[in-house]
Amino acid sequence: MQTRSQELRLRLMERGDVTPIVLPPWSLDETRGPCTTLVVVAPTSTQFLLQTHAWPGLPNVLASQAGALQLTRCGHERVSLVQALVEMRSPRAVVHTLVAVGADAPPPLTTILPARDPGPAAPAGEPGPAPKRAPLAERVRSFEATTRNAGASGIDTALLPSQGYVRLMLEPGCHRLLATGNEGAPPYTLLLAENDADAPERLAASENGDVYHELCSARARRLLVSLESTAEDAERKLTVAHFPLPVGLPARFGPELVERLVRALGGSTAPRKLGPLAATTLGAQGRTPLPRLLLPQTCYLAAAAIVHGAAQNLSLGARAGAWNGESTSDADQPGPHLGFCTGQSGQVELDVEARGLGLAWALFLFQMGPARPEAP
Repeated sequence: MQTRSQELRLRLMERGDVTPIVLPPWSLDETRGPCTTLVVVAPTSTQFLLQTHAWPGLPNVLASQAGALQLTRCGHERVSLVQALVEMRSPRAVVHTLVAVGADAPPPLTTILPARDPGPAAPAGEPGPAPKRAPLAERVRSFEATTRNAGASGIDTALLPSQGYVRLMLEPGCHRLLATGNEGAPPYTLLLAENDADAPERLAASENGDVYHELCSARARRLLVSLESTAEDAERKLTVAHFPLPVGLPARFGPELVERLVRALGGSTAPRKLGPLAATTLGAQGRTPLPRLLLPQTCYLAAAAIVHGAAQNLSLGARAGAWNGESTSDADQPGPHLGFCTGQSGQVELDVEARGLGLAWALFLFQMGPARPEAP
């Protein structure tokens, strides 16, 4: 099968610029070949990143080597090239982009441009012995100081008994939990439940015997914290830092969706105050484009939360003038959020892509404040 290739337009980029690569329609046409290759070349000393749309099992952020990068995706995986962004890390450089379609991946770029071969990677160095852990009391004090500096409204500390449980009465808000014990204590699992009859949430301790966890609640709730361990005499402590919910949450959507929205906004690191709710959109699985005309030169905060079903992936993208951004959910961030500012036109291209079975999501758009005026 004959290969077709085409050089795309040149780009002069400066440090921090993020520029989309718009592929021609034929580059994803199955009749022309099952594989699509993207080549990005800049001067040898240039450093940049190529970000593609998230795809299960594939890296979506790749770094250049010797100013060049070659990426091939075949079959269904090449759909990830629909959203390709180049982020410049060097002060300034001209970037050349080429796209090709063929039956398989072309030879490595270094066979054509041997000067771009970075050579073998250096082996990992010896990290040395692990530092000694601080005493238990000092670790608890460090956690208290860190959370207090982060804006905690209150901190509680209690001994974790080997038998029985610690009863916590949590007010609406986000709560960071630290369970930690003496050095060398046997491993354990932290159990969280609202009632004795509930199946508890199980959190296994790390290798150093710590459990970090955060939960957010839009209602007052009781929490029973207990241990599952073989040791009966190990000293362990539970410290809980409390953070208020952001002011301006749309409570009319119910506590469950509000809790998911708070987690999408970052939990205890979410903005302390949200602006007016400018728009709300409900959607289902697949890609949903949401073009909008918003107030010019105004900053917004968008967040997506799952309403129903389990998402394999939930992504939120925004394009305002020459600026592009994307946020994707992961294990630590169950819902994406993204901040952006409009230009003089106020035109914004939003899109949500969700993958999962029986999936429904909600997009919230908050108006946060005025943007810095654009240069005339």
